[in-house]
Amino acid sequence: MSVLAIALAILAAYLLFVIWRLGLHQRLPLAFSHISLEKIPDRAAKLHGDAPLFTCDTPVPWRVESLGARYPDDHSWSALRIRDTAAAIASMLRHEIGVGEGERVAILKANHFDIHLLTAGAVRAGAIACPLNGRFAADKVEPYLSNVGAAVLFSDSATLVRVLRQGGTLGPVKTVILAEPAAAASPEDVELISAAAELRWIEPLLATAPIDSSVARRGGSDPVYLTHSSGTTGFPKAVILRNGAQSHAVRGWLCYVHLSRRDRGYVAVPNNHQAVILSFNSMLLLGLPVHWSSSYGMEDFDPERVIAELAEGGYTGFFGFPITYTQMKEVDLAAHDLSRMRFWASTADAAHEAIQRPFVALGGAFKSLGLPLRGSVYLDAQGSSEVGTPSVIRYITPLTRRFGRRIGRVGSAPFGPQVRITRHGGPVRRGEAGRLEVKGRTVFNGYWNNHALTYEAIRDDWFFTGDIARQERDGNLVQLDREVDVIHTRAGQVYSLPIEERLHYHPAVFDICVYGARQADGSQRPAAAVAVRPGFDIDERNLEAELNELLGPEEQLERVEIVDWRDFPVGITGKTLKRTFRERTETGPVTEQNRPVGFRRRNATQTTGLPQPPLPAALVRQ
Repeated sequence: MSVLAIALAILAAYLLFVIWRLGLHQRLPLAFSHISLEKIPDRAAKLHGDAPLFTCDTPVPWRVESLGARYPDDHSWSALRIRDTAAAIASMLRHEIGVGEGERVAILKANHFDIHLLTAGAVRAGAIACPLNGRFAADKVEPYLSNVGAAVLFSDSATLVRVLRQGGTLGPVKTVILAEPAAAASPEDVELISAAAELRWIEPLLATAPIDSSVARRGGSDPVYLTHSSGTTGFPKAVILRNGAQSHAVRGWLCYVHLSRRDRGYVAVPNNHQAVILSFNSMLLLGLPVHWSSSYGMEDFDPERVIAELAEGGYTGFFGFPITYTQMKEVDLAAHDLSRMRFWASTADAAHEAIQRPFVALGGAFKSLGLPLRGSVYLDAQGSSEVGTPSVIRYITPLTRRFGRRIGRVGSAPFGPQVRITRHGGPVRRGEAGRLEVKGRTVFNGYWNNHALTYEAIRDDWFFTGDIARQERDGNLVQLDREVDVIHTRAGQVYSLPIEERLHYHPAVFDICVYGARQADGSQRPAAAVAVRPGFDIDERNLEAELNELLGPEEQLERVEIVDWRDFPVGITGKTLKRTFRERTETGPVTEQNRPVGFRRRNATQTTGLPQPPLPAALVRQ
């Protein structure tokens, strides 16, 4: 046998090993098979049966009595149990509540794994599921529910009492189904909720519903979900997500997430979000073991505990929104054994380089492939609910050298949309800034009951994502800003995201928001709100001077405020609301009133009050 033949045989054997280790033999046959979203629970049950699949940090607070003997552990969920639970919910909606096909069923409750069970049940019944974030502003609940026309609402007593006591109403909702035991609500809470709508409890309804395992058939153009946008630029919009488009998005997920059934995932995300519902269906179909955490925001997320659980549980993948990584980067990662971690993933806003680097430095993604390189992979998926899947994807590794807000190459998202950069309706040359637009099978068709906004967003089948970007010569897209956040100075346009990218490397910066502050002549100048890292003794004047040393002449900050991070105006998905900082500098009336209140400027030597870990090496000023 020749040396060449031996070398080729070794190479072929190694490639087969890589295919096996990355689970391509499991994922690709699924990706190229026929997928219809409403049938995924049944298909997953046939593939994976009663093998333990998903776990949750707190038990599902309600039970299906007929399944109780088979499944005593309410922390553990198999594909078969998920299918049977969804079937019971669907039967209840059809026969006990009278929900018909195409009717909207809203879900507004505390963040928990059971949001996926309720959503799957509504879709199975033929309804259109409308999951809302449990932190939805009280004054916006009624307008949103009225817009989608939801007559049935799943919720919990704590969420509804908050909404009602803050002056919110339920609009068109006729029936509220509390997804909790009857004993969980006080008599006063029951009275308050009953005054707003007919009150029913989920467990008695499930117990009396007839056994009906049928699945309502859905065509490719039929809506299955209405998920709301993040609301970072205004009122949250109801995005229509159709069966065929989201089934196509599942195919893409199975291609670009390089995890297999041998891996173990950990997710800390808002479960009502489109990207999370997509991931739930994809992971269920694949049979990926996953632990679901209910916490993800600044109020309840414990980064020290999560990092410890990743290490102690031998997890290999983590999925969170940028707000979770902002907190976790402060943990002394080197003090934990994260050698099994292969994959970190994030979506919504792309993360800054200073946040990505600490995570990819640890883990065993390459050693698991037999390569002598320490580290892991960070999957940054840039997209939105309207796109239905990532527009572009970038894989960050310890070998990545070029950042500068690069978010991925055109065509990097399998089964994803076409992407272009335009100005005044026409494509621009590479290197020029323009509007990021997408077109493809996964892109939504419109906003529910809002033709005006749909027309503004979609022209000639191209959807404007709201981002300003440019394409580099190497094909990478550079995200510069949201269009509404571009800073219009007297010298021209200045983009806030590249400024933040550099300023995140100042060792005092825990988090930062750069925005346009209005000037007397009507123009804007860059300004920044900074959450200082624990342990730093620095005042605003000195911090401003040091930050401006890192910036060009046109980017100079006119002022810097040190703000407690927990007073940052953060939306319901964890995004910082730049408009809230910006609008404080406006002299005219402000149209959008949904903003956190109670900003507290910090004294010169105050810190955030967060735990004080050692400074990660990746955050030392370069």
